Amino acid sequence: MNSLLTLTLLQQIIDQLPMNIFCRDTAGRYLFANQAFTEQAGLLQPADLIGKTDTDMPWGDVFREEDQQLLAEGKPLLYQQLYCHSGDTTSWMEIHKIPLYDEQGKPVALFGMVNEIDQRKELEQTFRQQQLLQRRLLDAIPDPIRLEDHQGLLIDCNQAFLDFMGMVASEALGQRVAHRLSTELPMGRGEYCLVDASGQGRHLEVTRVDVPDDDGNSLGTLTLSRDITGLRTTQAQLQQEQHYDSLTGLLKLSHFLQTSHHLGTRKASLLLVDLQHFREINDRFGIRVADRLLSQVARRLQQLAPPQSLVCRVAADDFAMLLPELAEPLADWSHRLQGELMVPYLVEDHRIQIPVFLGIAHGKANDAERLLSHAEAALAQGKRQQQHCTLFDPELNAKLKRRQLIAAQLPLAIKSGQLTAVYQPIISTRTNQLHGAELLCRWPHPELGMISPDEFIPLAEELGLIGKLGQRMLEQGCAQLARWQAAAPDLVLSINLSPLQFRDPELCPQIFACIERHGLAPWQLELEITEGVLMENADEIESNLTNLIEAGFQLAIDDFGTGYCSLAYLPRLQVATLKLDRSFTQGLTTNQATTAIVRSVIGLGHELGIRITAEGVETPEQQAWLVQAGCDRLQGYLFSRPLPPDEFARSYQLPVPDSQPTGQPRG
Repeated sequence: MNSLLTLTLLQQIIDQLPMNIFCRDTAGRYLFANQAFTEQAGLLQPADLIGKTDTDMPWGDVFREEDQQLLAEGKPLLYQQLYCHSGDTTSWMEIHKIPLYDEQGKPVALFGMVNEIDQRKELEQTFRQQQLLQRRLLDAIPDPIRLEDHQGLLIDCNQAFLDFMGMVASEALGQRVAHRLSTELPMGRGEYCLVDASGQGRHLEVTRVDVPDDDGNSLGTLTLSRDITGLRTTQAQLQQEQHYDSLTGLLKLSHFLQTSHHLGTRKASLLLVDLQHFREINDRFGIRVADRLLSQVARRLQQLAPPQSLVCRVAADDFAMLLPELAEPLADWSHRLQGELMVPYLVEDHRIQIPVFLGIAHGKANDAERLLSHAEAALAQGKRQQQHCTLFDPELNAKLKRRQLIAAQLPLAIKSGQLTAVYQPIISTRTNQLHGAELLCRWPHPELGMISPDEFIPLAEELGLIGKLGQRMLEQGCAQLARWQAAAPDLVLSINLSPLQFRDPELCPQIFACIERHGLAPWQLELEITEGVLMENADEIESNLTNLIEAGFQLAIDDFGTGYCSLAYLPRLQVATLKLDRSFTQGLTTNQATTAIVRSVIGLGHELGIRITAEGVETPEQQAWLVQAGCDRLQGYLFSRPLPPDEFARSYQLPVPDSQPTGQPRG
């Protein structure tokens, strides 16, 4: 009775242990096991295991040869680690096996314990990865770093220090290496000239600090060395390079302007040279070829410049020339200069021809800074008009001042709500009734009168204000559409979005929040974008387009046919509408090529399930042709100019509120 009780208690004890326990005789038969091992074997009770061998177990008789060797040698097997598979699961196990013998030394059994050590292996793996990461981070630091004990023995260092010393880790660690340096380095910070393994002198900024342990006791000395040889060399060369561009050898702009101050009030002309498509050349041929091209352009400018001229590099691909009075008309000389600059350049076997735009301003030699500003304005005007040589004149000066005034007042005008929304009707050709309206922005300036969007929209983009302007126009349009939807529930509002707005990751949430505030559905907005948006590869643009379409907004391509849109984008982005540019509409009755293009676009659009809206419809003949060709919607002065909301409402029997919405947030 007592013996049975003892065995029962023993079984209970081993069943409570957090490990697998078993014992097999010399024939491999199980003598006993605990509950955990039994469940691992797929059995219910330890008694079910007695007398069975590994042949009857899920893992099979893979340990038999190892067990026999242990029994024969009489040595225990401790801390054996195995990566085990059981069905779809895998785990790490730690195994201990101890051979048991009788009094005569004859092997009688093999006792074993098995622990699952997945967590320990994960910790070990994490620790190894951290050690590897720390080592790689330390070796990635380009500055020499070392840690020495108080006897000067090297405890650790990074690869940069080994490279500096010309040693490998095995011969440096545990050794005194400081004696190989050319000077004794004290604690604290200082600058020293040391000689590296190659015999080259290096200027180092060295910091030596004491490293304490957790108890505040010193572990040793940490030495951080920053190579400032390049910095000191640069500082030494700064005086020489301060006034000249290192690539072209021309004057830098600052010294160009400074020198001009000493030239007096004699008459002079400033000519600004701008190389077109230089970025494409850089992308196509690489920066080395592009730099050599710039050097050749600079040499050609120096060769062509008259005596007593100043030539400088203004920016990456812009040059300036301050010219004295010439013996010939400046227009003839600049035309000849332009021709010489456009003669093809031979750069590393590449024959490169680059278009050139010139901006010219006349004035006094010591007023080069103002002349440069005028030449920039002339150059910008010439590039807009594709005029390769443009002279600054008073009219252009007035335009420049007007642009500066508009730019200065635009932020406040947007904030105060001076810019208002007008609406141009869009007519359905199927019903000859109002389909929707395009929201357009107008600025009735109190002093300058009505300012065209062609003036202030580019400025808003340039000044980073287009997001605020777009949000205010969206608020005005949605508020107005909400007032009209009771009388015209199917009315669709078209709203233009700037390409820059598509770079804002909050664009879709902002639009969705706006329609929710005004109780509108996404399908009631048709968002117009230019073809250029589709051609950009920015991730945020692609994401915004996808999110807007998935949210249910209709997407329209504005001014279709004037850009470089790939037709492959249309079905992929589920474009709802193509808006034919007014240039196609104007040529319908006079140009056979235009009519063929428009007819093809309409047919292609309908094949893809895309509706076509024609802009700029001004005559009944244009309307009749477009209706006959199957165009879905028409827009233009034939139907109406853009109207303020109250006039639009009266024209199409919509509610006219007592006061118009401003889109201003409350509070």
